[in-house]
Amino acid sequence: MYRHHLLRGVSVGALFIVCSAAILPARAQESLPTIDISGEAQPAQSRRPAPASVWSPTLPDGKPAFVQKFDLPNTVASVTRKQIDETINVIDTEDVVKYLPSLFLRKRNNGDTQAVLQTRTWGVASSARSLVYADDLLLTALIGNDNSIGAPRWGLVAPEEIERVDMLYGPFSAAYPGNSMGGVLQITTRMPDKLEVTAKQTVALQDFSLYGTSKLFHTEVTSATVGDKIGDFSWLVTGNYAHGTTQPLTYATAANNNLYGYPGAYFGNTKFGAPATILGATGNLENDQINAKLKLAYDFTPTVRATYTLGFWSNDGTSIPQPYFSGGLQAFGATSGTGSIGSSAMQSFGSGYYRVQEKMLTNALAVKSNTGGPFDFEVSASHFTYLQSDQRSPYTAAPVGYSSTGKDVRYNGTYWTLLDLKGILRPDGVLTGHDISFGLHGDQFHLNNPTWLTTNWTSGMASSYGVAASIGNGTTRTQALWAQDAWKISKEFKFTVGGRWEHWAASDGYNQSLGGIAATGFGSTATAASMLPIYQPALYHTRFSPKGSLQWTPDEDWTVTGSIGLANRFPTAKELYNLTTIPGATGTVVNPNPNLRPEVALSKELAVERKIGDDGSVRVSLFDEEVRDAIISQSTFVTNQTFTASQTTNVDRVRNSGVELAARKDNVVIKGLELIGSVTYLNARVISDSKWAPSGGTNFDNWALSVAGKRVPNVPDWRATMEATYRPDDHWAFTVAARYQGQMWTTLANNDIAHGVYQSFDRFFVVDTKIHYKWNKHVSFDFGVDNIGNYKYFLFHPFPQRTYTISAKYEFGRDKGERGVFFEGDEPPLFDVSFVK
Repeated sequence: MYRHHLLRGVSVGALFIVCSAAILPARAQESLPTIDISGEAQPAQSRRPAPASVWSPTLPDGKPAFVQKFDLPNTVASVTRKQIDETINVIDTEDVVKYLPSLFLRKRNNGDTQAVLQTRTWGVASSARSLVYADDLLLTALIGNDNSIGAPRWGLVAPEEIERVDMLYGPFSAAYPGNSMGGVLQITTRMPDKLEVTAKQTVALQDFSLYGTSKLFHTEVTSATVGDKIGDFSWLVTGNYAHGTTQPLTYATAANNNLYGYPGAYFGNTKFGAPATILGATGNLENDQINAKLKLAYDFTPTVRATYTLGFWSNDGTSIPQPYFSGGLQAFGATSGTGSIGSSAMQSFGSGYYRVQEKMLTNALAVKSNTGGPFDFEVSASHFTYLQSDQRSPYTAAPVGYSSTGKDVRYNGTYWTLLDLKGILRPDGVLTGHDISFGLHGDQFHLNNPTWLTTNWTSGMASSYGVAASIGNGTTRTQALWAQDAWKISKEFKFTVGGRWEHWAASDGYNQSLGGIAATGFGSTATAASMLPIYQPALYHTRFSPKGSLQWTPDEDWTVTGSIGLANRFPTAKELYNLTTIPGATGTVVNPNPNLRPEVALSKELAVERKIGDDGSVRVSLFDEEVRDAIISQSTFVTNQTFTASQTTNVDRVRNSGVELAARKDNVVIKGLELIGSVTYLNARVISDSKWAPSGGTNFDNWALSVAGKRVPNVPDWRATMEATYRPDDHWAFTVAARYQGQMWTTLANNDIAHGVYQSFDRFFVVDTKIHYKWNKHVSFDFGVDNIGNYKYFLFHPFPQRTYTISAKYEFGRDKGERGVFFEGDEPPLFDVSFVK
């Protein structure tokens, strides 16, 4: 399915539904009638509890409406807008998930564009093993599975537009692809039902001190929304501007033969315990980000709505390195000479001095019905594209300063497009009790990732050689058909069974690499043969993923659910067509792995949940996941060569087993005290890996003769969260929250033994606090401290230290027909809405 075919199908399908809904007669605004055996027409009755509004994302019992609509069998954890406002220090959208059970977000700094979600069974660097949606827009970039380009595009959603967030654990619903093996995070944004205006200003201050950096870093966020509902038409405009500075994200280091060569530098270790010298900070980022979004909705009938979303996001950032040693880069260049270690460190300084500019555009169109009757449908299409993506940097820090020659890493032209058609039948007669959902899915992900050499790095492509240092391009496409039946066997039992058929193809794989580039970026010794492009072979796979779940509800307080599901996760374009560095060779060579097989995960879960009164619950989940052909980066022997290369390969078999305990209770001991917490233990092990290639020597990450029995990389053993919120009245909320995560290994050999050093993955325990004060229905204030104990830890990068957050928010709302009249019982606003910026 080519791109123009997919887009044409999106247009035809969407227009068909829109036109069909538009020509419905006026009487179609009511529920469709059904005929009983007496021949008398009776209004159709929904078999499910209706929300307060037919389009409300939350049911009266607090559960997500979309889960109930399609009878999804997954275990769900949620956080609502009220909880976000009152209990979480929110700078960016991704902050809202940091206390959900088993989850961890790799957010290195405010405004981080590489915040990867860590789920119950998979750790960081597994961005393609979970899915993040904002309404009908897929934020997860399934062009890669890593901590960089594959991260969800959180910046496309402003925190102020979020209504609720729901995490669905495990690949137990046929409605989602195999990337849901870690879970599905659904962000639901809101639409106004009356005129409303909000304005919020947030300031965050981080007091950071590590090595030679001691500085106060700051972030300022300005948010505004305005929207209204006029008859059947509603609209919402949101804007979000953030300016910030960050603590160092990376460091330039030298190995042990340079321990005493740089006065003023700091001595340390690598994550393998070998000596290292910290020469300077190279990731000192200052950036400006803008998010703007327009949402339009039209109700053809009270139960049929069309929604269009147009979103724009931009990021403009600069990083200037900070050398720690005396004398600056000139002294460094003179001391290091031309040795390989000195050259490598100089290139680290060069890469750490950069300008990044990104612009992204999204479009999404959806038409949905929500009658709760015999049939409902959803048609949605979305398209995401990089309008601009440049990261320009000098090639190296030469002895006389930064080189004028440089490189420009680009993702311009990278995009993804999705189309989904869903339906659900709730028949009567002999099939009463069956909720039969089904759907068609199509997607296309295209990666375009050249790195161009330039004569003047500050001008980027305007001074390009026209020669690429490397190119890695490719396209993946998936077509899927799925069906699922949630059968209410009796009052106590519900059986859900489904399956997903998928046809996947990878094509247009293209690689090119220029080897032998000199330290200045000039003087390449590459031969003509080494510059020839490589056209990778096309791949095709057709897979079927069955699902099953049995739920037992013996009474109103207890629920026991057993689920099993097979998930096929197909390789991303970057996993197939990335470039790898050959140890001991000069420069880089093309060594992608275009023959990766899909991961196959068999996941099981047994969840037991009990309600505690009307305001509490406790749940225990036992889970197990066995993955065959797991796609993990490792060192392997290169065919017909005498060396190994770091390459993404299929690991024969891994197994992730664990237990999760989650509980919440309001009015604990005293009225207004709410406790929420979770504890998760995971035993993630490599069972077999026939491609492991031990080499020993100085290749520190490759000592083990076998990795069988080793822990899976980037996955912690323990995780825990705890929140305590006290609400003495409707105006105040006081919160103390804690997060703990255990040790992680980053290599298959599990030999990164040092902790508390750059590139290590440390255990950590941080405590956050927040005070929320709502003066009236219009004005509220927040003051909070994240990491109040100033715990210093690394997750490859140094993570934020103690951070203070202050915010003020103004909300205005007016009911229909009012002019200058505010909510009943409110005090007048402090200032007229026309003065809100």
